[in-house]
Amino acid sequence: MLRLLLALSCAAALNAAPGTVYVPLRDVFQAGQQFFVGDLEVGTPGQPMSVIVAIDGLTCLNSVRCSDPYCTSHRQYDASASSTYQEDGTPFDLPGGLNISGVLSKDSVSLGGATVSDVLFAEATSVWNQWSTDAPNDGVLGLGFSPAAPSILDALAEQGVIADRLAGIWLGRDGVGGELTLGGINEQRYTSPLTWTPIVDNMVSAESVTVGQVSVCAADCRVGATSVSPYFFLTMQMAKTINDALGGTDIGQPGVAALDCATLDALPTLELVIAGRSLQMSPRQYTVVIPLTGGESLCLSGFVGQPEAPPADITVGTLFMQQFYAAYDMDNMQLGFTDSA
Repeated sequence: MLRLLLALSCAAALNAAPGTVYVPLRDVFQAGQQFFVGDLEVGTPGQPMSVIVAIDGLTCLNSVRCSDPYCTSHRQYDASASSTYQEDGTPFDLPGGLNISGVLSKDSVSLGGATVSDVLFAEATSVWNQWSTDAPNDGVLGLGFSPAAPSILDALAEQGVIADRLAGIWLGRDGVGGELTLGGINEQRYTSPLTWTPIVDNMVSAESVTVGQVSVCAADCRVGATSVSPYFFLTMQMAKTINDALGGTDIGQPGVAALDCATLDALPTLELVIAGRSLQMSPRQYTVVIPLTGGESLCLSGFVGQPEAPPADITVGTLFMQQFYAAYDMDNMQLGFTDSA
């Protein structure tokens, strides 16, 4: 009888229905930046790595073959130490002036209690950019996908770990951390029904984006999201227009402005209207507060200019995502959003 029960248990485990993978995220404030960091293991035996989640793009991990300062100050993936490593060898160079390059590789990846094999990822052999050596992550977990570069969602779905290529992102407030769900969403992490809208080129359309009386864009707005930075990224001119209206002062860094911490509550509300739904944030919610020595604080406007930003595009960061839950349905190419719990 015991043998029969053991056999049935093993069979049930082998034929377990696809479920949802839950990945806890830590809220880390380091080097003047906020990071939401998760953990995974790569290879056999598993090599632990800490990662931040990128909504689009490929998973990218530091390689032991990289000798740049960022790489050597972090944990590095060693393909020669893994029995499940598979060479791909396709060279890559990340776009957008990131100065990150290397080769594609395949190996097993374990996260949130699930393990998948043959996951394609970027093995970074050169990381030469402004990233701080103090940053808490050893790489990036990419959720984006394309036929040429399948993501962790593709691998989980193809190997039957999850049924749907669906990812939910909840970023908590006040240092409580966050949660990434793969294959499903967590209804306990939001307080009202999801509103769905199509995703085109990793962005969604918005009817309007305003900061008080300042119109960021009145028509043909496109909004994207990034969970690797707290800020709202837009054109240099629009960032200046908003920050001037907020009473911002130049701190000597292009596109960045400081605000008066004592008068934040008097500043206007940020409003985005997407799929007919109004999403509003208070000034304290769109401001980055950096503690200084002696009990002082530096308050930075969340609106940051980028020279290469398209005129009608705005990218929202973790300041926004801490207020609004996001569900990415990759099977139907749509985004669901609502108020975060």
